[in-house]
Parts: sequence; C-alpha cells; structure tokens
Amino acid sequence: MKAITLLLFICNVVILNAQHHQSQEILATTIDLHQVNNEDENFDGFEKIKKEIQGAEIVMLGEQSHMDGTTIKTKIKLIKYLHEELGFNLLVFEGGIYDMHKAWESIELGMPARDALGHSITYLWSTTQDIIPLAEYIDEQKNSNELKLLGFDSQFYTNFSKNYFISDLSEFLASVDKSILKSKEWLHLKQNLEYSFIREFKKMKKNQPESDTIYIDRLIEKLVELPKNTENQFWIQTLESLKVHVSDLSLGKDGRDRQMADNLIWIKEQNPESKIICWGATSHFLYNSTQVRMDNPIIQLVAGNYLKKSPRMGNFIKEKYEEKVYTIGFTTYGGQFGLNKGKKIKPAKKGSLEFILAQSDKDNLFLALEMWDFNDYKTRPLGNRYMKNDITQVMDAVIFNRHMSPTRMDVNFFYQIYPREE
Repeated sequence: MKAITLLLFICNVVILNAQHHQSQEILATTIDLHQVNNEDENFDGFEKIKKEIQGAEIVMLGEQSHMDGTTIKTKIKLIKYLHEELGFNLLVFEGGIYDMHKAWESIELGMPARDALGHSITYLWSTTQDIIPLAEYIDEQKNSNELKLLGFDSQFYTNFSKNYFISDLSEFLASVDKSILKSKEWLHLKQNLEYSFIREFKKMKKNQPESDTIYIDRLIEKLVELPKNTENQFWIQTLESLKVHVSDLSLGKDGRDRQMADNLIWIKEQNPESKIICWGATSHFLYNSTQVRMDNPIIQLVAGNYLKKSPRMGNFIKEKYEEKVYTIGFTTYGGQFGLNKGKKIKPAKKGSLEFILAQSDKDNLFLALEMWDFNDYKTRPLGNRYMKNDITQVMDAVIFNRHMSPTRMDVNFFYQIYPREE
C-alpha cells in the first residue's frame, strides 16, 4: 500500500513539474498588448503580431459575448494597429449588408460615424460609451487614410432597414422595371417586410412567407441578366441575404452563417486589393466549429449540440481562404460582462489556459496557437463558459484580458437613436 501511495505521489510531482515547465514555455511566447484603455496607443512589441499574421488578408476579431467592455477596447486598439501598420482598410461588422452599406453611404455624406453605427448595428455595441473611440477614429480617417465600413450579416433589423430599405429597394427595382412595383408578389413581400420591421412576426408567419422566398429568387434571376456593375451586384447580394432573413425568421430555417460567409466572400471579391478586419462574435468566426464541446452538460445541450451540427461562418471562410484568414478569439481571467452592472465572471480554474496566462505579470496578452497542443486545457472564449476541446483547432490566436469590465451604455445616445414613445 505504501509503495502504491509513493508511486502516485511521484507521478503527481512529475505531472505538476511538466505542467509548470509548459506554463513557462507558454508565457514566454505571449505578446504584451500593454494597456488597452482608450488613450493607450503603445504598440511596442506589436511587430511580433505582424509576423504572426503576415500574409493574412482577413483578420477576424471575435468576442465572448456582445457585452465585453475590455474586449471592445482591445479590439479598437488592434484595429488601429492593423490599419496604420499593416494596411487593413475595410472594417466589416456583424451588421446587415444593407444596413452597413447605408451607414457608410451616410458617413460619406457627412453623418458622424457614431450616429451611422447607432442606426446600423446592434445597440449592444453602438449605444455604449466603449464604442465612441472607434467612431471618432473612423471620422478622423474618413478624409485621409480611409477606413471603410461594411457589413456581412444577412439580417435586416436596425433603424436603417426599418426606415429606408423598402424605399431604396423600390427605387432600384423601378429603375429596372417599373411594373415590378405594381405586382401582387411585390406588394406581398413589402407587407411581410413591414410586419418584420414592427416585430409582428406572427402575422408575417401567417402571411405565406414561403411565397416571398420564391419571388425573391425570381427577382434575383431578373437582376442577374443586367450588366455586372457595382450597384446591380450589391442588390443581388442584398436580395440573397433578404431571402435567408425571411426564411430564418418565419420558416424556421438556419441559413444565416452560410449567408454571412457568402456575403464576406462577395465583399472580398468586390475589393480584391483590400485587407479586411471582421468584427463579430467568436461563435460565428470559429473554424472546425463542429468540434466544440462545452464543459457544462446543460450548456452543451443548449449550445454545444447546435454548434456540433451547424457549421459556423468561420468554417466556410477558412475553407475558402485558408492561410489568408487569421481568426482571433478572446478570453479573460475574471471580472464582469454584460451591460452596465454586468454579471460576475468567476476567476479561472486551475488547469485552464486562463489560469496559466494569469501567471504573467502583464494584464493583456496575445497568444498565437499554431505551435501548441492544448487538448488537456479547458478554455472559455465562448460566452465566458468553459469548452473542453482543443482551442488550437478552432482559432489561430487568443487574446487574454486579465480583468473584464462590462460595457457601459450611453443612455442619452440610446434614446437619441431609439426615442421613447409618447
């Protein structure tokens, strides 16, 4: 019995020493991002990041949720570096392809970037104080070293969609064939879009939305016959997204991630010389996403099984562009996430990658994953929940923030964008 106890003790010591040695090796390869507050533009050592993503034409900046304040600050700092030092000149949001097209059009006509973002992307980003430095940076760059905005999402849900989409599409279709606007099919589609904009989804579902998808296909067929100029191609892609939006919203389909990938591919093909930064949720940007396994059985049942059977946008993009796309996730040791007060994030568990990274004397770190095998380490880059699959198989790098702060809403700006009803 004593011999067995001694053997177990020796094995534990060997394992702990091996883990400690690997921890030191991991920390030695991290890149210090310095402070990530809005005033800090210390890029010392960032040339190591440049070396890591050399050759990439698409960098995907994820996030654990849409309410991670420190992550937003870090993303803004990286955007500045990628734009100024590496020549990335397209910032493409997880925002509607039409909405963000309208946003950039409005910015070019003089609208402040913050207002344009307020009307075109989710309020969880656009109405926070955290996003202000990015909006100011976009305004600064507009007339000099331009950083253009676009969107890859297939959804139509913001103020720009609600207030302008039907009229803009009507104007375009009238330029193609005025009779389109008099057809029963167009009036039917228009009615269902109006239902969706006021969130009358039950009425929309009862009003034969499947006929709208068929009609949208017919419109696309008509537009494909037109000259392949920028405007015509934009509306074809927008209608493809609209078809998916209607199908997902009212017919129980699930084509959003596939269409988001198609939209990003279309954007890249329309801008072949541009280098693209994508802003969105890590859950959309993962490749090999069907390998994800959440540690908590309930979370696995609710979210993990969905990822297991439903490839994410990142799968399609990585398959298309391979080494030209570089995917970055985010994680944290502890803090809070959410809007304003937020929800507590428990300190990282021993044996997790976050626990190892917290042994550094730095607060914000970049870790390239290519050289590592983290199959024995849990990580939590998705919703601040642990997954037990190897993180190196689903992203190219992870950014560690020691302390996560929640996003902070700008209440006055929120009500400017979404006025109270009288």
